[in-house]
Amino acid sequence: MGALRVAAMTRTHAIQALGLGALLLCAPGCLSGARNLGAATTPVGTTEVGVSVNAIAFERGRERAYLPNPELTFRKGAGENWDWGGRLTLLGLELGTRHRLIERSPWTVSVAPSAGAWFVPVTNNSTEPVNFRLGAQTLVDYRLNPTWTLTGGASLMGTFAGPLTVFQGRFNGAHLLASPGGSLGVAYRMSPSLELRAEGGLELPLDLKDGRRPLAGYVGLTLRWGRANAR
Repeated sequence: MGALRVAAMTRTHAIQALGLGALLLCAPGCLSGARNLGAATTPVGTTEVGVSVNAIAFERGRERAYLPNPELTFRKGAGENWDWGGRLTLLGLELGTRHRLIERSPWTVSVAPSAGAWFVPVTNNSTEPVNFRLGAQTLVDYRLNPTWTLTGGASLMGTFAGPLTVFQGRFNGAHLLASPGGSLGVAYRMSPSLELRAEGGLELPLDLKDGRRPLAGYVGLTLRWGRANAR
């Protein structure tokens, strides 16, 4: 009975944290998005495919605007303790790997480096539409039971953001950003091959030349299913 009460309280705290992430969307900033990853790696011989809807906030003139950002994701088990995959959105592509460092029930710890390219015509009044991002995320899973899992994440992303003239070799107006961030997610295992995951988080972009930028927040929801690869 006590364990059920603790699990219920933990789920309540997770929902409250996700609500806080939604409120952070009120702060304009650089493009961000939920990665919707847990620490558990995809088993060898299995491919996972997901459909996500993320919400992002951006500046439009002097007002805030909001945009749903659908994406397709995939992960493929490559080894006993690692997998690889990516996500394709309307605005860009990100690829990366995930490496499991610790697995001691009920905890799993992984690190997930990634690199991506994005076209962001809606942020920062359209002055920095070209974004290249490189960084890593540390993920920690806590399994409440076989059905529910909480995931905490800490990330550090480096971003090159510039105008379209960078393709002509002109870098005036380009900026380098370092963005530490954190996230909290909750996953519900609907069946052995089907998972629903919600995630909310924030990033604090720091311009290496001009200093701090507005805090950015995001929320996301992913339905992911897996299947064994044909032999």
